[in-house]
Amino acid sequence: MRTIITLLLSILLSPWAYSQAVSDSAFITNQVYPAVVLLYSQDETGSMKMHCTATAIEKNPAGYVFVTAAHCASEDDVEKKRVQADVKKFFFVTFDERKDKTFVKAKLLACGYQHAGDDFCLFQVDSQAQIPVMPVGKDPVRYSGEAIANVASPLGLGKQVFRGTVSSPDLDRDVRVNDINWQHTVLLQLPGTDGGSSGSAVVCLEQRAICAFLVGIIDDTQIVAIPASRLVKFRQEVDSKTYKYWKAEDQD
Repeated sequence: MRTIITLLLSILLSPWAYSQAVSDSAFITNQVYPAVVLLYSQDETGSMKMHCTATAIEKNPAGYVFVTAAHCASEDDVEKKRVQADVKKFFFVTFDERKDKTFVKAKLLACGYQHAGDDFCLFQVDSQAQIPVMPVGKDPVRYSGEAIANVASPLGLGKQVFRGTVSSPDLDRDVRVNDINWQHTVLLQLPGTDGGSSGSAVVCLEQRAICAFLVGIIDDTQIVAIPASRLVKFRQEVDSKTYKYWKAEDQD
């Protein structure tokens, strides 16, 4: 009996169970919003520029791993079929504090090859601050308009909360934008997102987890996101050093 009670308590007190028990508004306020940072770079002149939005997805002994979009920090070398990071920039993140912003150095871990559908960049941020970590969940699958939430900084206007729906869980045809094929991406109705929102997490509210990552827009109306399963596969290949498009030695 004691074992059963202990098991029930561990389930009820788990972060997932807590997230399921609270309202959507409380979940966004306490879990999603504080897990989001803005990605900046500092060039050789010392100037700071905001690029994209990133989200904490893992805690480790040194700090946290954040994910954003690859096009925020790298380009595809299509001749060599390699990813080339912008090594002349130093990256930082900020939680976009209302008054004095604090910038923390972000170390680039790996970026994906956009032409292969891997528009992801991973950053390590060394910090002992208590930051919520967003779980990476399952891809959207239903055609009933799943409810989603997103925290991002469009146009550099600061962190904002957006709500919308998944308009299609799978773009089943060839759609090329800037020579990149967005087939088999997720389409969203998420009014208000714009430049600066790239890389931000799309949270499926029923899952209470990240189900996609925002990467672009088609004809100013259709928001495009990459399904979460692609990030999982990308991370597995990066961790096992089998990801053929990213080589650390190419970034020197």
